[in-house]
Amino acid sequence: MKLTIAALLTFTSLLSTPASAGILDQLGQAKKTTEQQTEQAQSNDLVGSVMSQLGLSQNQAEGGLGSLLSLAQSSLGSNDFSSIADSIPGVDGLLGAVPELDSDSGMSGLLSKAGGLGESLQGGAMVYDAFEKLGISKDLAAPMIDIVTSYLDTNGSAGTSDLLMKGLGAIL
Repeated sequence: MKLTIAALLTFTSLLSTPASAGILDQLGQAKKTTEQQTEQAQSNDLVGSVMSQLGLSQNQAEGGLGSLLSLAQSSLGSNDFSSIADSIPGVDGLLGAVPELDSDSGMSGLLSKAGGLGESLQGGAMVYDAFEKLGISKDLAAPMIDIVTSYLDTNGSAGTSDLLMKGLGAIL
């Protein structure tokens, strides 16, 4: 009889343990990890294209793309930029790869002191300053823009490449 009661108590405790919730949590986490890996791979497609076509390192490609996207973001505002951001997986990582710039030096520093005209040109100057800090020739800005617009034409929603071009007007 003792064996039967012990077995019953063990069975009852197993039923009351939330083991299934743990398994579901693990499955949910695995799905999130897979989605993040897919997003990172797609972002790496864009970064990889820039690296291979322009001969840049990963750090240079990410920082260069981030500086272009940062200019577009500041020029367009959050509503218009959100469609670009939604079309480029890992955009936050690219924006985070923009090097820190000293606001008093470089071309952007000079333009910040030039008043209204300087303000309109300052965004483009900041891109060129970021390129210089990353060791990228400013001559590679146009080919990098071409790669991003091509990527958006293929992977983005309708009109995202046009929005990007509008947002990059300061350097075009």
